[in-house]
Amino acid sequence: MISTSTRRTDSLRRASELAAQERPFAVVTVVRTEPSTSASTGERAVVLPDGSVEGWVGGGCILPTARREALAALEEGEPRLVRVTPDTGAAQPGVRLARMTCTSEGTVDLYVEPFLPRPVLLAAGDSPVVETLAVVAQPLGFRFVRLGAGEEPEAPHPRDTWMVVATFGAFDEDAIESGIRLGLPYIGLVASERRAGSVLSELRARGCGDEELGAVRSPAGLPIGAGGQEGISLSVMAEVMSLRGENSVGRPAEPARTVEATDPVCGMSVEVAAARHTSEHGGQTCYFCAAGCKRAFDAEPEKYASRLTA
Repeated sequence: MISTSTRRTDSLRRASELAAQERPFAVVTVVRTEPSTSASTGERAVVLPDGSVEGWVGGGCILPTARREALAALEEGEPRLVRVTPDTGAAQPGVRLARMTCTSEGTVDLYVEPFLPRPVLLAAGDSPVVETLAVVAQPLGFRFVRLGAGEEPEAPHPRDTWMVVATFGAFDEDAIESGIRLGLPYIGLVASERRAGSVLSELRARGCGDEELGAVRSPAGLPIGAGGQEGISLSVMAEVMSLRGENSVGRPAEPARTVEATDPVCGMSVEVAAARHTSEHGGQTCYFCAAGCKRAFDAEPEKYASRLTA
């Protein structure tokens, strides 16, 4: 049997691995309990965007609550404190309440913290603008990746990968085409109006449609009235930061949505895929949070039948 201390260490090690790989995840930590629950203070679990859980924060109705809150935190990008308790009427500022309907009727406080990968700035070319972007991007929290001629970029998280093309004619079309293939939300082309028109014409000739070319911005950057390589770099980063804020593109794409049903006896939300207690009634599957609710339903199904979801 794995000890509590070993589980805690394993969860920290796993979180470190995911962070090093620039993968999104959330850490759920038990920070407080009241008897009686299956959770212990200090227990920890890592939740991935697909809904998989690695670690332990308790069973029964605690686990599906932890998973649901972790996925919501990943989507919003903000940490949260969650109390799983039978007394949901005792609201507290800054604490989200979830109903504890397990027979233990204990209380568990969970701290849920999302960890999102850094946004990536792909910069194509070896021009002074690219050199300046390498200096400017990192303090703003971006992982900077330089793209040379003939190099195929990688984008594990394309929704939060941004490209600036400043090759000054060396391989503009190839770089932009690679960004389009990745489905990047922004490809800023540093070029004159005439040069930009030529590049877009070539890309259309290669088969790129207007919808795909909609990601290309030229002139790149916001009009801030500053010139030179420093001004161009600053305006480009301002545009990228503005677009990230408007579209919340830093969040993981399409976080997993768990299918839930309502326990007809206690009213608790039950995760269908993980439900251990079910009954059939009127050709419909009923899901229960615990064996006690199932026994109550099986003894008097008509008493609870009106609560079944149609």
